Amino acid sequence: MLTAAVDLFAARGYEGVGIAELLTKSGSPRGSLYFHFPGGKEQIGAEVVARVGAEVAARFRGLHDSGVDLETFIDRVFKTTAKESKERNYTASCPMAAIATGFGNDNPKLAAAVRSAFASWESEIRTAAKARGLSDANASVFASAMLAAMEGAFVTSKALESSDPHKNAARAIKALAAAMLPN
Repeated sequence: MLTAAVDLFAARGYEGVGIAELLTKSGSPRGSLYFHFPGGKEQIGAEVVARVGAEVAARFRGLHDSGVDLETFIDRVFKTTAKESKERNYTASCPMAAIATGFGNDNPKLAAAVRSAFASWESEIRTAAKARGLSDANASVFASAMLAAMEGAFVTSKALESSDPHKNAARAIKALAAAMLPN
């Protein structure tokens, strides 16, 4: 059910997906929904966010551990996001972006899960940036800007049906990194 939820939320956001559709796409019986997810759709959304959040944080960590320089780090992230958008035929964005922009104030568990996932991504990016020469303050700003550029590229790539937003975001983030590195 979580795999089906990732795909559906990425395509139409949290509010654009109903329980019946989740059950149909996953092939799960209704009784199993409330057995495994007593919190209903909000719990499913929070678990999807936790799953995607952990997977992406691990990717950032792996890229950092590979020892590539900051420019290569940035290139690889945005080449991956461009590839993911293209593989989805530009019909879906990042599940995190789709969920983060599509829930209301009455979903506190989901909001907390999104905040936690984004914070973990920023932390991994900040760690990589510091290890590659940015000061603490600049690494924090850089990580926030890179996350915003990455998620924004997913959204605009879907809208424009193009990988260009990912390429442009990579160029902008590389320029930001170059400006923040000590001479």
